[in-house]
Amino acid sequence: LPHDDMLNPVALKRFVKGKDIIIHAAAVNKGSDTEVIAGSVVGTYNLVAALGGKKGGGKIIFLSSAQAALDNVYGLSKRLAERILEDFSRRNGAPVTILRLTNVFGEGARPSYNTVVATFCYQVAHNKKLTIHKNSRDKKLNLIYVKDVAQIISNDIFKNNKKGLTFREVSTHNKIAVGELAKLIQSFRFLKNEKRLKSKFRKDLYKTYLFYANGRKIKN
Repeated sequence: LPHDDMLNPVALKRFVKGKDIIIHAAAVNKGSDTEVIAGSVVGTYNLVAALGGKKGGGKIIFLSSAQAALDNVYGLSKRLAERILEDFSRRNGAPVTILRLTNVFGEGARPSYNTVVATFCYQVAHNKKLTIHKNSRDKKLNLIYVKDVAQIISNDIFKNNKKGLTFREVSTHNKIAVGELAKLIQSFRFLKNEKRLKSKFRKDLYKTYLFYANGRKIKN
């Protein structure tokens, strides 16, 4: 479903009809405060309105963000969307899963948009200078590979929770400082054998780097 249709109640009502599972990943994280709030809050409100007051309807899996715990506009938009879905689940007994995800990375993400991994991979692959703000170099990131997120979603789809709310904070042991991440991705330019990478995390980062190094197209 195109994101714009989340703001179109008629199109959304058509879309949800007969659906057993709805994975809600729509959001706006760049733009004016109004655009960011509308991207999550209005879209989520329209979704539950389209589903109506039906009991025993389809399941919603909402991809929230760890930023929902932070005091910024994007975090607020995600937090409000969570509240709308919690209320919908409580009132209708609807099965709703909220996955509050840590920083997601992987192939296909847009550089210089919302993931530092994509930005660094693209810059290194295209021989561009990496710019790291001094106060960000030591900042620790917690990262999760997009295919691991897909597996978490897949596992939840087949769980036998027919009603009620499930809330899960999704984090990993993949913690790395921004400066260290930059050095690691820069080292991929000279890597001859992937087997030298000992951890799954580093191999996932390398696969992400190869996406940009091989000149794959990025969806806007």
